[in-house]
Amino acid sequence: MRRLVSNVVRFFAAAVLLGLGHGAAPSWAAETRVGLPVELTGRPVLGVNTAPVLVVEISNFKCAQCRKFHENVFPTLRKDYIETGKIQWVVVNASDDESEQYGKIFSIARCAQRQGKYWELLDGLFSVAHRAPSVLEALVAKSPLLDRSELEICLQDRGVRSAVAKDFELAARLRIRGTPTFVISKWSADGKRTESTIAGAQPLAYFQRAFDDLLKKP
Repeated sequence: MRRLVSNVVRFFAAAVLLGLGHGAAPSWAAETRVGLPVELTGRPVLGVNTAPVLVVEISNFKCAQCRKFHENVFPTLRKDYIETGKIQWVVVNASDDESEQYGKIFSIARCAQRQGKYWELLDGLFSVAHRAPSVLEALVAKSPLLDRSELEICLQDRGVRSAVAKDFELAARLRIRGTPTFVISKWSADGKRTESTIAGAQPLAYFQRAFDDLLKKP
């Protein structure tokens, strides 16, 4: 996407001012279930930890299909499955290209998350992800949703860069080959966990059918 910086600034500002993210701040769930495929603490999480299904989404801000999924499919899944207590959703921002972990967008996302603004800024992050690092940071710093001084301090924190690296290590460990990828875990009544995967930004009906079938199982 090639646009003038001024156009990107207007788009990003409009997104955050008009609330074009995906709603309120996340619920930071405690890890009470046995056999979780990922650590939830410190990652963007939506939904209750008593939901029978956990979805781990591996998503890359520079991925056009990831953006398409969040614009066209995720809002309905959030309303029908997450907000109704059927699914808990956690996002791991990474890719199958290890070199991308040095992109500033991933650290900025972690810092937005620290301020509890990840979901509100998500659309804006997708829209500016391809900008140069210096321009990107300046654009995000203009957001009225973020504390600018806190953002600057956060981006200097080695712990943030370490957390990003761990997200990429997790993606490699899960053998992710392209984004978005969805690792789905279902807990049975006796506490046993089964796992499946959905690859790619499938249509809404595909996710609905997969989730409905899974939720019917005891």
